[in-house]
Amino acid sequence: MKKILLLGLIILVLVGCGSSKDETTFKIGILQWAEHAALDDAAQGLISELESMGLDKVEIIHKNANDDNSAANLIVGQFVDAGVDLIYAIATPAAQVAVSATEGTDIPVVFNAVTDAVSAGLVESNEKPNGRVTGVSDMAPIDTQLALIKEFLPKANAVGVIYNTGEDNSVHQIALIESLIGNHGMTLNVQGVSSAQEIALASEQVTANSDAIYIITDNMIAKAAPQVVGIANEIKVPVFMAESGQIDQGILASDSISYFGLGTQAARMVKSILVDGINPGDIPVEISQTTSLFVNEKVALELGVEIPDSILERATLK
Repeated sequence: MKKILLLGLIILVLVGCGSSKDETTFKIGILQWAEHAALDDAAQGLISELESMGLDKVEIIHKNANDDNSAANLIVGQFVDAGVDLIYAIATPAAQVAVSATEGTDIPVVFNAVTDAVSAGLVESNEKPNGRVTGVSDMAPIDTQLALIKEFLPKANAVGVIYNTGEDNSVHQIALIESLIGNHGMTLNVQGVSSAQEIALASEQVTANSDAIYIITDNMIAKAAPQVVGIANEIKVPVFMAESGQIDQGILASDSISYFGLGTQAARMVKSILVDGINPGDIPVEISQTTSLFVNEKVALELGVEIPDSILERATLK
């Protein structure tokens, strides 16, 4: 399959043009909140799985809101005008716009890269979403990731986290970290930001008082990960990340969910809704079915961090 990705333009993808299982042509609008590795993978995972499932034709309109709420609303309006059969919304802000801007329609919304769909007001419960919305959660295994930091750095006392105060996902994760970090003998050094322009200063302040930096699944911070990593690594503070899409950008380690994998899970939901006729509200919200541990061996060497044998036994080295 040849895929041409032109930001902000319509993309038509003919999926699985061999033997067909269904003669209907479906039109799907993909609303991606921002451009970074995790969200790109979430989109590609869906497209790839639709192809592998052998649907005859799927016309995909893929647009990126570039972190802009007004742009997202405009895009959803365009999807409605185009007569899409379903909207695939990637990231919490995108999902919130997709749901609110299609109120009064029967257009199903399948979300991805949403940490807490209930708190975000997208579903009534994960087990029984109700309505026309369901999807997959990118809730990171936070307790496992905090344990990884301590396993790498037994003497670590403070973990620094920077987050976007305006992103529901991030606020939820901070609350979870605060409730769990003491179990690992560490404290949280947290700094909230409200714009990308604040990230550099926040990174400097947090890094100066932390033994490690942990980048959560936050869209604003994920886009700025190279900047955060550069500041931290300059003073030999290791950076751990909740997802592994940028492991080659100076991240020491990530026990990560796969956003591509989440995309394949979402694709199966899409098939259930469009082909099998299942009500989205009857499909439970799913979480990642697997995690994978990645370690950047080059970064470990540069930072003078020894990789414990217990980690070497189960990690993929980059």
